Amino acid sequence: SINSKTVGAHSTFSRPVPVEKDNRFSLADKTFPSVQEQIVFLPAHDQKMIDSFISYIHKKDRLDSMGIPINSTLLLHGIPGTGKSKLAGNLAASLGLPLITARADALISSYLGSTSKNIRSLLEYARSEPCVLFLDEFDAIAKARDDKNEIGELKRVVVSLLQNIDNLGDTILVAATNHVHLLDPAIGRRFHYKMELKAPTEEVRSQIFSSLLNRFSFSRVEIESFVTLSNGLTGAEIEIVTFDYLRQMVINEDEIEAIELIRKILLSRFNWLSFTIENRFNNMSKLHSIDKKVFSKKFISKLWNMSQSNISKIFKENN
Repeated sequence: SINSKTVGAHSTFSRPVPVEKDNRFSLADKTFPSVQEQIVFLPAHDQKMIDSFISYIHKKDRLDSMGIPINSTLLLHGIPGTGKSKLAGNLAASLGLPLITARADALISSYLGSTSKNIRSLLEYARSEPCVLFLDEFDAIAKARDDKNEIGELKRVVVSLLQNIDNLGDTILVAATNHVHLLDPAIGRRFHYKMELKAPTEEVRSQIFSSLLNRFSFSRVEIESFVTLSNGLTGAEIEIVTFDYLRQMVINEDEIEAIELIRKILLSRFNWLSFTIENRFNNMSKLHSIDKKVFSKKFISKLWNMSQSNISKIFKENN
């Protein structure tokens, strides 16, 4: 397989990526993702929808021969860190196609009419050869036209975007947004497939941790504790804390206790940027009240290097 890399003169595209007229910034980045690099773990019902979308793409000729309109579009929405960008790369890799990722900072111009021209130029480029066109931060160019805070120019951008999406032909379009409620209703109707990505389920968190830690000697019990304690974290947040832990392990050239990864998970989960002596007691009580089985006094004593008798004393005082 081809490793993911920015493609230059040796691209399969005969035309170079278009640039913004005034500042000459490239309107998109062109890559060839590999499935190995863009591994995505999804709940069963989400995976079923993605499989259906891929099957839909593979059967477009049959659909066309039967006079059934083809609309190769997918809208991904959800909170940051749930894997929208990675899923776009995974789709491109699964289909064996290059990924054209639009650059919102280059698409949106301060010059009157230039943003619409940039969008038209990029979508015309994507139509020139088979690819997956990925429009991230989609709400930046597809906001509802009745938004009183938007100027007339951005409303014209939406009209231009609608027209260009209607003329995409066989081009596969994947758009992503963290703010689906801001999108123009007419934009939503252009997308045949729509999927909300949420924080990973217990099963998906187990797959993520197993994948990230498969080269290291963690027990099944330890993995299960990471899964339980990371409830509510996004896939990106799990990757951040796990890689931070592994980075620390490599730098120190020594195995670090699993409890250190648990600390990092809890710091991220409860957004406690610093545990001072003063607020540590309250946080321990909060942990214990959330789940007395998981956050037992024995566990908390090990977590913060305190005796169980001190933990019991603190809990008694707080009650």
